[in-house]
Amino acid sequence: MSILAVVERCLEVQFSEVFRILKNPVDEKYLISPFLIVPLMYVSMVMPGVLNFQRELAEHAGYNAYISVVLVGISIHLILWMIYKILRSNQEGLDVTAINKTCFGKIAGNIINFAIVLYFCFGAYIKFRAYIEVIQVWVFPSVEMIIICTLLVLLLYYTVSGGFRSVTGLSFFGLLISIIHVIPEFSLVLPYTHPLNLMPLFNHSITDILLSSKSMIYQYMGLEALLLYYPFIKSPAKSQKWAHLTVFFLTLMYLMIIIITFMYFSEGQLREILWPTLYMLKILEGPVLQRVEYLAISMWLIKMVANISLFLWAACRGMKNVFQIKPRASLIAFLVGFLILEYFLKDPNIFRWIEFYSDVGLYFIYGYIPIMFVVTQIRKNWNKG
Repeated sequence: MSILAVVERCLEVQFSEVFRILKNPVDEKYLISPFLIVPLMYVSMVMPGVLNFQRELAEHAGYNAYISVVLVGISIHLILWMIYKILRSNQEGLDVTAINKTCFGKIAGNIINFAIVLYFCFGAYIKFRAYIEVIQVWVFPSVEMIIICTLLVLLLYYTVSGGFRSVTGLSFFGLLISIIHVIPEFSLVLPYTHPLNLMPLFNHSITDILLSSKSMIYQYMGLEALLLYYPFIKSPAKSQKWAHLTVFFLTLMYLMIIIITFMYFSEGQLREILWPTLYMLKILEGPVLQRVEYLAISMWLIKMVANISLFLWAACRGMKNVFQIKPRASLIAFLVGFLILEYFLKDPNIFRWIEFYSDVGLYFIYGYIPIMFVVTQIRKNWNKG
């Protein structure tokens, strides 16, 4: 073989390797199967708000609030379809940070990307603090919370530092445990319900239903993490059907919980109860464990760690893409920040923070994502032309 043929062969191999990297910039050993998007989306969208979302929804639409659950579930399917269109409009294997820089330029794109990083970091802290609030009120009211926070931070560091596949594995166990105890527990409450509480079926205005729908959006916040972990899915186009199936399942689960809650409590009782889900579980007793809500909160730990870990991983991934900061360094900074806030904010109004986070998420999901959908589709059609 001549020297020229050898050189051509080497260049061919190099170019093929470059094209392979461009097609999917993530090493194959870090990829997950398409169906594993189910536990990731489940843990990201089932938050501590599931313990008290019934009260927030009933505040505006009364017992017609179940209509809001259905409406928001349908709109989330549309948003999810837009997310896949955005991520597939450019080269396969790019996340939203690369798409922002492609569409808006390096400077403007990185400003948007940094705002997304702050959004995921703030979301992780909100969920962290909300779960700590539940533990403090229900399980350990007299224990210094900084100790529990430190233990939880160490667990979060161990999970996120293990990489995306570690977060996915914990999410799978979070899904499994939730299915094992959530559905049986609520089915045991059914004998104590009063179906006539749901009557009359339609006695609130469209405005009330829409206000209730705005409160329900908080329960679905988390699907936007797909914008950053999309490149880590093997054959990501095949994961879309699993993602829509997960949203459908969650809509049915929220619908089941809110209908059972409305049949169990009167409207007057629901206005006074802070965590209706936990209060329903208080009536259940077992031969060994008489406080079933303690078991539910304890088992909820795995799912919440997976939830917070996914948001922290997304924030660290964004920091790496924007500022080339190592994920481990970003993770340590975020977790130290959590502990500092917990130490200095002795009695934070977590419900006000959740309301602010919910408003930001509303603009992100129903503002930023549709705008990016329009921009990417125009750019795609322009390039074709």
